[in-house]
Amino acid sequence: MTAVTTGEGPGSPRLARLSKELRARGRTALDDFWRELAHTGGPLVEPVHGAPDERLVTVVWRQDRPVTGVYVMANRVTDKHRARDGMMRRLDDTDLWYVGLRLPLGLRCGYRVHPFGPDDPWLTADGPRSGSSRGLPDDRSDPFNHRADGPFGSLIELPGAPSLAEWPTSRTLSPAPRSDAFDFPAADGTTYRVRRFVPAPDDGGPAPGLLVVCDGERWFDRYGITAAVTAAVDAGRIAPTAVIGIEAGSGPAARMRQLGANPRFIDMLADELLPTVAAGLPRWAGPRRTVLCGQSLGGLTALAAALRRPDAFGTVLAHSASTWWRPGMTARPAELPAGATTWLAEQAAAAPVSDVRIRLDVGSNEGTMTDDLRRLHGLMAARGFDVSLNVYRGGHDYSCWAAALVDGLALT
Repeated sequence: MTAVTTGEGPGSPRLARLSKELRARGRTALDDFWRELAHTGGPLVEPVHGAPDERLVTVVWRQDRPVTGVYVMANRVTDKHRARDGMMRRLDDTDLWYVGLRLPLGLRCGYRVHPFGPDDPWLTADGPRSGSSRGLPDDRSDPFNHRADGPFGSLIELPGAPSLAEWPTSRTLSPAPRSDAFDFPAADGTTYRVRRFVPAPDDGGPAPGLLVVCDGERWFDRYGITAAVTAAVDAGRIAPTAVIGIEAGSGPAARMRQLGANPRFIDMLADELLPTVAAGLPRWAGPRRTVLCGQSLGGLTALAAALRRPDAFGTVLAHSASTWWRPGMTARPAELPAGATTWLAEQAAAAPVSDVRIRLDVGSNEGTMTDDLRRLHGLMAARGFDVSLNVYRGGHDYSCWAAALVDGLALT
């Protein structure tokens, strides 16, 4: 991935043409461009000469207040140590700001636009103040992005990216399938908030499977998982499936306690929650059609559950599992040692081999995590686990995980 905004002018052929048109026709050329972009949508996606497997992606922003800089934070493309690559430039003293990136086909990532006002303390010569790429005060979706009204916000999506066809947008969303929520008191005194979606009974078909998702409040409230699962069933991509979502708590510390490969949480799922939920279903296909899915720390927990309780789950979908985690950690370490043996690898090396189907998904832009999961896959495959690895073009991103979730269900 390469930033292509340079001092010589825009790398985008369309913006280079606009620059010439401005000199010939003035403001009329710019007004025509804004109308064109509103119709075709942003960002601009153009070929890269001599690189058929790449595209030049140019994010364009229309200035609506005085600014001294504008930053585009694209997931694992211009965030963290790459923040400087996300700084936009102004085109010919107009209200148009832009940044261009050379990106591989198949990539998907979410992005946000952050304008900085005069004397903004968050802005430095190299972009956002170190460590501040999250929580910037003026945080916007891209109004020209036709995906921005969907659950994942503004997206860069290049040809070959896995399908998100089932996931709702404001243009496709019908009334969400009915779900409910209840408090589940565990034997150890912990109360879990649980979301539940049960498809309409179909006595003529097979008994429905059961999908259990970590971070249930996000998948149910923000991303519309009930609509996506229903659409995937209606399209014939997946079998009828009920969905259970366990909320992860009120903040990072609570989420770490619950999803830090917590054996009590895993045993609660297997021995308490799943039997209770199954008893309330009209029909249930049983543990072999029960899928546990998690992302990041949830992915860590899903893998730990596959090793600890293979009797309870037929399939585990682990997305971007937090390979950095070890018992006793309360936060992600600032630096991750490359090539070190992870706690997950230690557990996989010692656990009895079972027949749980395990699918690992991780983004190509996730640094040491990608390498860790490649090694984990190799170790588990060599031991005889039923394990597969999918490395998608992207990062630590719910829009990528949503595609992987439906793809994973389609394989069960």
